[in-house]
Amino acid sequence: VLLISFANDQTTDELGMGPRYLQATGCTVYNIDTRIRYLKEAHCGDQLRVDMLLIDADAKRLHLHSTIYNDTTNAPLAVNESVLLHVDQAAGPAVAPFPEGVAGRVAGRLKRDAAFEPHLRVGGVGIRRR
Repeated sequence: VLLISFANDQTTDELGMGPRYLQATGCTVYNIDTRIRYLKEAHCGDQLRVDMLLIDADAKRLHLHSTIYNDTTNAPLAVNESVLLHVDQAAGPAVAPFPEGVAGRVAGRLKRDAAFEPHLRVGGVGIRRR
């Protein structure tokens, strides 16, 4: 779970919502739903990697998909899906839309990642639209 948390942090930083963003704006993302599907065990000394995809987004939410692999055997070890919500902590906290610059990076990443459909899914996680 910690490895996935680090990967989520790296992704939000790449999208422009890292520690400096929090400090400058008072905004961050809250993890509002996470599901993990464990597939195989990792052992001490295994080299691991996380492949992260942004598989959906709207004006204030991100749906992230990550797969942990044994980097030597390429065997998938776990699949995680999370929904993150953009929050202005100074305003209450209150849900807030992504600012224009972040929204542009989110749209670009969503377009890039659309070419890579995850073959393993957790299920039951996603952005529900009204």
